[in-house]
Amino acid sequence: MVSQTIELVATRYIDPISREQILVNTLDGLSAIDDDIRVDITPNDLILQYEKKTVDRIALPVVSGEANDQDNLQIWSEITLRGLASYRAHSAKLRNTATKDIESALISGAIRNLDRYSRYEGPERAENARNRRDGYIGIGVRVVGGTGYPVVKLVHADSPAARAGVNAGDQIVTVNGLDMYGKASRYTADLLHGEEGSSVLIEVNAANTGAITPIEILRERVIDRTVFTEIRDNVLIARISSFNSATASTLADNIMKAKLYNGGLHGVILDLRGNRGGLLQQGVAVADLFLADGPIGKTFSRVMAARHEFQAETKDLTEGAPLVILIDGRTASSAELVAAALQDRHRAVLIGSTSFGKGSVQAINDLPNHGTLTFTWSRITAPSGYTFDRIGLFPAICTQPEDGTAPIHYVTDALSQRDKIASVMTKWRNLDYQDEKSRRELRDVCPANSNGTAFDVDVALELLKNHREYKNLAYAGQEEIADTFASQ
Repeated sequence: MVSQTIELVATRYIDPISREQILVNTLDGLSAIDDDIRVDITPNDLILQYEKKTVDRIALPVVSGEANDQDNLQIWSEITLRGLASYRAHSAKLRNTATKDIESALISGAIRNLDRYSRYEGPERAENARNRRDGYIGIGVRVVGGTGYPVVKLVHADSPAARAGVNAGDQIVTVNGLDMYGKASRYTADLLHGEEGSSVLIEVNAANTGAITPIEILRERVIDRTVFTEIRDNVLIARISSFNSATASTLADNIMKAKLYNGGLHGVILDLRGNRGGLLQQGVAVADLFLADGPIGKTFSRVMAARHEFQAETKDLTEGAPLVILIDGRTASSAELVAAALQDRHRAVLIGSTSFGKGSVQAINDLPNHGTLTFTWSRITAPSGYTFDRIGLFPAICTQPEDGTAPIHYVTDALSQRDKIASVMTKWRNLDYQDEKSRRELRDVCPANSNGTAFDVDVALELLKNHREYKNLAYAGQEEIADTFASQ
């Protein structure tokens, strides 16, 4: 597992890093267990120190280009195991540490000097993350265990449990005949999971009643809800909390339903405030719902497999209905790609504050222990070619904490400063994201905040009342990037 980690980071991390350096970092990760451990390196040797004394020297290999990949992997795993054995001989703390915790220390060490988005997740946390992204096979409840019978904490909307009449607060008395008294939530969840289409028989003590009811439920894939919608004045307001495997299709369904309302669809407000991202392809698919053709974005990397050009492939599902996107200081990653693409394509007006600025993509790699290793392997550019990494996105209408200003005044003020907005957008798109001083100055034009109040929605609704005003802001900066589109 450690040799796989070293190879993944060496060949797929966005910036080159030698296997020797990763090896040093890996073994030095043991210092999280025993802080007397120190690892150093010379051009020829790995130096293992304990309590400021050298306890072992390991010659670094000269890896032949003719050696096959399996041979190379074996070399690094043997060195790691030897280093671990040397430290275990001197450290009582290591000898008394469980294998899974040593694994975690080694792998976390391998990525500790990468960027802040690189992380290791053990088997349980990795499974929870997979479930959030892709869903799981079960009945659609979350339970709390401990003393007494497990209690249903949450019932997913439109899940098998919801359709069967299970409610939050219900006690689960038995699962397939097994008494659940005193059972932990994890044990209960494992019993409720199973093969898709299979059935599970539970006995439920409904909240605030003494009745025990048997219920047979068919298991199916349950995916967390990420799209929350309402209709106001024929405007679809859709809040997207994150991007999982069902986000784009759920939003598409809600758009189609909104078009059936009496009077049709007058506009869409896409609320991405607080959205930290998720699956990149789902972000692309969401942007595609509002575009008929053309670029959505691009990723660049030293790794060929991480280079992609995203193009709109479906029709504009809203048929050109005005679109406003709400962003704030916590809007990040794939949520920023959606907003950047639709702003660059003059398809949407952004309202709120400067976004977080995470224009990088992480590869999620499964490990033999069922944990995952996540690290950055590419960066994202918007259709006009700029990367929003560390700079974020600039909204055409900047709404700061409510100060008594009416929503209409924010709209009229933005319209009166259209040329200034276009100028800032031009500087934004031409910024070298490594230029710290200019980056800070631009972000301070509309400081990031995360208030998340309903006021931004009111400003968006005010803008959508006048299609001409909406277009004036949607096309701010058009001249500056028109040539970029033509060259795509």
